[in-house]
Amino acid sequence: MRRHHPKNPWISNSKAASLLIFLTRHRMPVVTRLFTYVLGCDIGPALPKSVFLPHPLGIIVHSGTKLGENVVIGHQVTIGGRDLTAGAPDIADGVYIGAGAKILGAVRIGAGATVGANAVVTKDVPAGKTVVGANRILENRSAYALD
Repeated sequence: MRRHHPKNPWISNSKAASLLIFLTRHRMPVVTRLFTYVLGCDIGPALPKSVFLPHPLGIIVHSGTKLGENVVIGHQVTIGGRDLTAGAPDIADGVYIGAGAKILGAVRIGAGATVGANAVVTKDVPAGKTVVGANRILENRSAYALD
């Protein structure tokens, strides 16, 4: 049986996403590299079992990134460094990252925050907030905020 997101029952992993998560966790170098090449991904860290990749295409994740539980990562998302420093993002539990979003540098995305589609984030985002555009944090509470 497929596991669904606790806040949004429409979000679940496809077979390709489940295989991608399995391969990043079990490090079979040749098979993993081949599969990520087919999907157009470059994922450095081992993804948590609870991560959701509704459309696992074109996702880039820096090897130093920390991902929490029940994080949703849309397609064409980049989570990585901003310059030559070694800083990588820290994504807390329950974060929703929309398609095409870019999270760059040593930033912290708070628990239950929402990163809108095509947003560019270079500053910390408080827990339960929504960020859109270029670091524009909205005052309303995120639909994915933890209760």
